[in-house]
Amino acid sequence: MTAIRGGMLTFEALRRELGVGTGNCKAKRCRPKIEERIKDHKATGPRPVEVEQEPVKPS
Repeated sequence: MTAIRGGMLTFEALRRELGVGTGNCKAKRCRPKIEERIKDHKATGPRPVEVEQEPVKPS
C-alpha cells in the first residue's frame, strides 16, 4: 500500500518497482487483488489540500 500511496497507480509500475506478479502463477492470483486496491485508492485517495490565503488588499 505504501507504493500505491506513493504514486504507483498501475500494476505494471508495481511490477517494475516491487516485482509483484513475478511468482510461479505469473499474477493469476494477485493481479485482481492488487488492481482492486489501486482502484479503491483512486476512488478514496487523498484529495488536494486547500490553502487559506490572506485577503488581497486593494492598492
